[in-house]
Amino acid sequence: MSLGYRFLDVGSYPAVYRTFVRAFSDYALDMTYMTEQRMYNRAVKNGIDFECSVGAHSVEGMVGFTLIGLDEWKGAPAAFDIGTGVIDRFRGMGVAKAMFDFAAPRLREKRVERFVLEVLQENEAAIRAYEKSGFEIVREFDCLRLELDDFTVPRAAEDDVEIRPVERDRLSDFVDALDWPPSWENSFASIRRIPDQVLLYEASRAGRPAGLLVYYPGLSWIMTVLVKRSERRQGIGRRLLAHLIESIRDRESDVRVVNVQRDDRGTQTLLAELGFRRYVSQYEMELQL
Repeated sequence: MSLGYRFLDVGSYPAVYRTFVRAFSDYALDMTYMTEQRMYNRAVKNGIDFECSVGAHSVEGMVGFTLIGLDEWKGAPAAFDIGTGVIDRFRGMGVAKAMFDFAAPRLREKRVERFVLEVLQENEAAIRAYEKSGFEIVREFDCLRLELDDFTVPRAAEDDVEIRPVERDRLSDFVDALDWPPSWENSFASIRRIPDQVLLYEASRAGRPAGLLVYYPGLSWIMTVLVKRSERRQGIGRRLLAHLIESIRDRESDVRVVNVQRDDRGTQTLLAELGFRRYVSQYEMELQL
């Protein structure tokens, strides 16, 4: 069956979303929460460049898409697979690879050096296909979820810790608290690009910044929770998480932490102690262009 490929524009987005609904109806995760507006806002957050994104078309209309974001990554221009989908009747025909091959020359024109994507670890067929195309596994991430009905507020110590909302310009004060680079989804650049509401809570002690939590209500995602090295093992992260959960539990049924690096034992242990449970794991993969 003959297919055509062409770059997208903002006006293509409604067709992309309709294709997404069809393509992800049998996905390993329930994606029904991803409304048209949420998907668009997530694409903006991830640096969507429609002129580098591709749609696959048959006589019946769009049957596949790949949305691509652009940003700096590891100090050089890079691209990110925000989302790729192909409706079931057109799978197994190399459509995803053809869309990538169609986009690659334009990415090189923009001096993109690296292509980054995330893939479910259980999606073995996709992983094999990516590896055949030259992608390499870089990191392992866990995604965790907490059912809010199961959460018991930990008893807070009597101390001088204050938690207050702050603006995004406070992110730069916590670069030194990062133990590993956040995933593309959770990078500080992505947080700054969020087009709708994002909540930042700063914990301070004696007027000095001690910890930061970033929560994106649109997806009910905790994008980061950081504690300054000098303030660790004093319950700051626990206090931040408890503060957020108490503030949202009357309107959300659960909350998720996406892309926690597998070997970050401190964060993994903290989340497990509060009742977060892993619901999926991902590989971060990269290709040198």
